Amino acid sequence: MPKVSEEHLEARRQQIVDAAVQCFARSGIHGTSLDDIRLAADLSRGAVYHYFKSKEDIIDALRERSVEEDQQLFEDLENRKQELPLWLRTLEMGMTRNLETPGNVDTRVAMFLWAEALLNERVLNSQMELFKPWMELMPKMVRQSQEAGDVNPDLDPHAVIFVMGAIMIGSTAQIAWDPDGQDVGAAIKVAEALFTGKFWTGDGSNSSSAE
Repeated sequence: MPKVSEEHLEARRQQIVDAAVQCFARSGIHGTSLDDIRLAADLSRGAVYHYFKSKEDIIDALRERSVEEDQQLFEDLENRKQELPLWLRTLEMGMTRNLETPGNVDTRVAMFLWAEALLNERVLNSQMELFKPWMELMPKMVRQSQEAGDVNPDLDPHAVIFVMGAIMIGSTAQIAWDPDGQDVGAAIKVAEALFTGKFWTGDGSNSSSAE
């Protein structure tokens, strides 16, 4: 019997992960079974179980693939839009990448994974592993901007990243709910204005306030 190549094994593994992504986007994590995934992949039960014993195993594989994609995107960011600091260009990446997949699959899967993480500790740990590299690197980049005089030095870098994360997660949710009703380009301009001090046209003295 001829030996199966590593390339073939990896291609089959990714075939299963791709099928799982489609199932997760359609039915959610909880509503998807391994049998659903193997049917979507057009494989036998034995073929799927050879690579993955549970949905959580597949989620781990999906996380590993996302980490590799993030690393490539991060490298691409270093050569783009140099008028903005790298940590702010990362915000732009986070808001735009959700629209790159036809049918808005990625945003739906992200929402279902976040929800499942509230109930499943292994999924939570997997999600946290995905965010960990960014949560370690981003505050360092904010500090560099503070040292360069571009960002208020009194602001906690971790709090800055917390707010950026809220914007990215909030935009992901809204895009998942209504992918065709959001002008992401316009939203990015607003986010950039907020973070670069260009949101307000004056000192706010003309704003109405309740007395």
